[in-house]
Amino acid sequence: MLSKMLSKVCFFQALQPKDLNKVMAIGRLRRYKSGDLVFEKEDLGDNFFIVNSGRIKIFTSIGPEKKKTFAFLKPCDFFGEMSLLGGKVRSASAQAVEDSELLVISKKNFRDLISRSPDFTLKLLYTLADRLNKCDKEVESMLFHNILGRLADAIMDLAKDKHAKVIKIKIDQNELAEYMGTTRVPVCRAINTLKRSGVIKYRRGELIVQDMDKLRSISGKAA
Repeated sequence: MLSKMLSKVCFFQALQPKDLNKVMAIGRLRRYKSGDLVFEKEDLGDNFFIVNSGRIKIFTSIGPEKKKTFAFLKPCDFFGEMSLLGGKVRSASAQAVEDSELLVISKKNFRDLISRSPDFTLKLLYTLADRLNKCDKEVESMLFHNILGRLADAIMDLAKDKHAKVIKIKIDQNELAEYMGTTRVPVCRAINTLKRSGVIKYRRGELIVQDMDKLRSISGKAA
């Protein structure tokens, strides 16, 4: 149910049902098939998006063959705000990696939300700060970590919102390489090293974390 999803979005959590209804009234649902582009880098930004169902990849191309994936977004996540807050064009591309449904809010309605809701604006700024902090950590990892440490970092980041006893991550090796900003061959080698060490299992596009403590140690983030 759309209202239930919206109530879990960080900057809508304090809203009453009547206010959530107002948000639903200014948005429209749009469906995307797996593989469909939501928008491309350098497109003019005219909409804000909230994931209602499915999974969305945010990425950019690095040269003719390499891609860098910034995030995989799940229900209750949002994207597309940066070009509406100051930039005129999209700084990255967005693509559905499985059949997805998005709530789309126009630039005008997005700016109206900002102007009339201080709580919305403050929580939006907190989220943007978290995303910038993540980018800083990725740059640090690329500069100072070997491929094994970077892989451990990437797995931990992908697993951070999962609270099950057995952590499973749906991702293939090409997606994982793009998430790390590298190519498939070194990632495949690093995956095999972690498998032999008993840290992870990997099969048919699904990665299973077996030893989170060892993973933290490899990433250099042991408690």
